[in-house]
Amino acid sequence: MSAPPPNPDLLLARRAAAGRVDAWEELLALYSERIYNLALHFAGAAEDAEDLTQEIFLRLYQSLRLYRGDVPLAAWALRLSRNLCIDHYRRARRERRAAAVSEEVLTRLPTGDDPQAEAQRRQQLRAVYRELEAMSEDLAEVVLLRDLQGWSLEETAAWLEVPVGTVKSRLHRGRIELAGRVAARLATPAPRAAVPALEVEPC
Repeated sequence: MSAPPPNPDLLLARRAAAGRVDAWEELLALYSERIYNLALHFAGAAEDAEDLTQEIFLRLYQSLRLYRGDVPLAAWALRLSRNLCIDHYRRARRERRAAAVSEEVLTRLPTGDDPQAEAQRRQQLRAVYRELEAMSEDLAEVVLLRDLQGWSLEETAAWLEVPVGTVKSRLHRGRIELAGRVAARLATPAPRAAVPALEVEPC
């Protein structure tokens, strides 16, 4: 009976953990953009996101020897970064620094052809980020991951370590609360249980 084929994720992790520069560079090429974009949404400012990304990859490098290949390396790496991102986000909320998030994050979003509509959309997104800071953490985090990061319900549930049903419930309540808050800030009628016109590309 022939041996099963080698697990490419496990081989990559073992080579990188052993100090192979080419393997570590391959790992960076595969995951750095997604992890940076994730860090930017949680950190808000580019400089903080870069520091957070470096911290995540340092933790990843230190932990590579613990990877057993039983889950995809990408999922394992993102799960490993969870506490760092969440801790930074909560720390930023307490320091009320999220007002600076808008411009840095907005520059990375796709632009439209209609300047007036684009300006309105960005105004709405600024309001979204500011109002997320005023919401409870459990509701704000679900909206951030599902609607601003474009994650699936299953990914969001795994990231937050809660059942999918809990994510759905929090997401419903979070969207309603956020829509009302944003509408009040912009002095417009509140939409029904939806984040207003986000259309954000998943990172």
